[in-house]
Amino acid sequence: MAQRLRRRRWLCAAVLLTAALFGASTTDSASAAPSNPPDTASTYVLAIGSCLPWLPQKVCRHDVTQFADAARELMGVPSGQITTLVDEQATAPAVREAFAKLKGAMPPDSTVIVYYVGHGMLLPNWSDTASEGDEETLLLWSTSFPFAALYAVQAGIWLTGSELARLIEALPAESTLVILDTCEASGADDAIASKPPRMKGREIAIMASSRAHEIAFADLISATFTRNLVEAMRSGVPTLYDAFRLAQRETAAEAELRCEAAAVSGSEGCTPQDPDLADPSGIAKRIRLDAE
Repeated sequence: MAQRLRRRRWLCAAVLLTAALFGASTTDSASAAPSNPPDTASTYVLAIGSCLPWLPQKVCRHDVTQFADAARELMGVPSGQITTLVDEQATAPAVREAFAKLKGAMPPDSTVIVYYVGHGMLLPNWSDTASEGDEETLLLWSTSFPFAALYAVQAGIWLTGSELARLIEALPAESTLVILDTCEASGADDAIASKPPRMKGREIAIMASSRAHEIAFADLISATFTRNLVEAMRSGVPTLYDAFRLAQRETAAEAELRCEAAAVSGSEGCTPQDPDLADPSGIAKRIRLDAE
């Protein structure tokens, strides 16, 4: 088991930095009719990027900056309501503190967008005894490689999907959109957006750069999905949902070409990358991109 997890961790992390909810499709899970857009005066963004120091590539600062700028310029989110944590700032304690500050700052009818780019992997669910199977775990900043995944989770160095769900649950926000650009990103769906009884009546959506057991690719500058999403947001489409659909197609097409090239060269282990949107309330359809 330890060797299998170690191999998965390194495979996912190395490729990411070098190069469904309810079982529904993207079209089905975002089919709710759009209503009034969220008030930008009560919209908050927490953008986190964790590119670990024990791996060479550094895309997180670029991607967090690009997404935060797009949120301010296109969504109209006030600068004072955008929090960024990048690399050495993106430790698990700092992330928890950022959520606590959001809790004290936002009104009850607010909208929050949580964006994460960096390392992620599926691990056995050690943190939530009520759940079974694997859950997405975010590999937040640490100066050295933890000697075991179980230790990193139990010591609170990495952030599990279950803990992220609890942090979101504590916020007074009416609507929450989580954007994950990481390997196996949709593995967080069950933990965050399965809507246990304590979260009934609140809107929660997940925009995932990859499905469970898929790798999220990147080049030396940017993660593929984030690059395509920000470019789509700036292309003139009216809503974040429209931007996602463009980014979804471009990201999947790039992954297909990459895998075809890998097959020609005789490389093994290439997986598709098919972004997914689990958004039963249509949050992304209500987020407009015409603030400029």
